[in-house]
Amino acid sequence: MKKYSQHLFKLSFSKINWSFFLLAILIWSCSDDPEPEVPAENKFLLESSLKSELNENLLKNIASLGGYGSFTDIIRNDIEIHRLKYNTTVNGKEVIASGVISIPKNVSGPIPFLSAHRGTIFGDSESPSEANPFYAFELFAAAGYATVLPDMIGFGESKDMIQHYYNKEANAQVTIDMMRAGREFLKEKEIELNDQLFLLGYSQGGFITVATQQAIESDPTLDWDITAVAAGAGSYNIEFVMDDVINRGIFTAPGFLSLIVYSFNEVNNFGKPMDYYFKEPYASQIPELLNGSKGFGEVNSALSDTLSVYFQSSFVEGLQNRTETEMINAFKSNSVQDWKPKAPLRLYHSSGDQYIPIEDSKETTEVMTKNGADVTFTQVGDKPHSAASVDMVIEAVPWFESLRTDL
Repeated sequence: MKKYSQHLFKLSFSKINWSFFLLAILIWSCSDDPEPEVPAENKFLLESSLKSELNENLLKNIASLGGYGSFTDIIRNDIEIHRLKYNTTVNGKEVIASGVISIPKNVSGPIPFLSAHRGTIFGDSESPSEANPFYAFELFAAAGYATVLPDMIGFGESKDMIQHYYNKEANAQVTIDMMRAGREFLKEKEIELNDQLFLLGYSQGGFITVATQQAIESDPTLDWDITAVAAGAGSYNIEFVMDDVINRGIFTAPGFLSLIVYSFNEVNNFGKPMDYYFKEPYASQIPELLNGSKGFGEVNSALSDTLSVYFQSSFVEGLQNRTETEMINAFKSNSVQDWKPKAPLRLYHSSGDQYIPIEDSKETTEVMTKNGADVTFTQVGDKPHSAASVDMVIEAVPWFESLRTDL
């Protein structure tokens, strides 16, 4: 089987020069010991533990090695990274979820809050609360943002659950509750937030970002005003993206396809056996491949990139002729394209993206603009999917910085 890159749908700057990190590990301090018990009045935060501490100079070197030379100019603080365990609700059921919060040290005055969202992962060891040394979104904390990064359902404390992949409601709820838990944690630490809230994510994280914006802005009980939103290559119209991929015949990231079909079937209780969608030997392998014990490379190496070999022809034909109504309706109901965002939103995409078509971001911009939203599309060069995440962040950071009121 062909070997595949492990960077797909995961921000490429999460894999920064591991030889350098051997030095970093000697410098930072780590602890899995729980911190003092959380106050009883906390509704969401259950437990926190220190994951690591990193100093300003080390972070500048990390940013530079990761391709973020311009980021070094705004790194102003040492940081702490803490694991959080918190309450959330998924499909009406109470669930314990997890993630990380990164905080700048020695700040004076209120600081902005940022919720960042990772790309697709397959193994629990790749989740933000488990990944070592860190996920690199934490660099925003060094620039003065209190930054939360949820693991999402299926990872960390909820690793025994099926990943709710591209599930709009669950993704948004888990993220919002992570922000609530983060706010409770910051209150304990006596770190004051100002009224600015930023959202950012790439690939699956781009989808989560827009889904979270929609959920926040449509919930009158939340008194959060979003300052700005940056999302890259997010598959906002799932039906459109799946049509594009299925019609290619060859797709070099079959793990993405297996995950979205498997997740939608299980989470939406379609009740179909895997051989309804996939041919053998793949159908029998899917549940084990996607149980969180294997990383992206291992999953993809076990699958075929030739869709006629991989998928049942009846399922593909059903998607193409629109008779596969159950799955198609789920694609439609979980898409985040056709609505009117209130906060300014910038969408980013590379013309060289080999996985998610750039037309999805362009079309989403057009639809939202017609709906009266303040949405801007920026093409970030022509690099492949994962590599383009770096260019997306380089574009987004100066915009966020220009809007800050604490500088």
